Amino acid sequence: MDIPRIFNITESARRIHNPFTSEKLATLGAALCLERGTRVLDLGSSSGEMLCAWARDYGVIGTGIDMSQLFTEQAKLRAEELGVAD
Repeated sequence: MDIPRIFNITESARRIHNPFTSEKLATLGAALCLERGTRVLDLGSSSGEMLCAWARDYGVIGTGIDMSQLFTEQAKLRAEELGVAD
């Protein structure tokens, strides 16, 4: 499926592409009682902010899948930035 160019243009500067905030992602991670080594699959991971933050904060091992090549590349860069890349 081709991602509409307008979506890439309007959303590429955002780290989180849904109604969540960083604080809500942290609250959700705490509520899930995530532990080091927990495996997480994020379908539609966008720029990977949830997985990257949970890898940093809880030590999860995550796999993110997104249709947008642009967002997948952003997720890889974010993981490197936070020191949680493979």
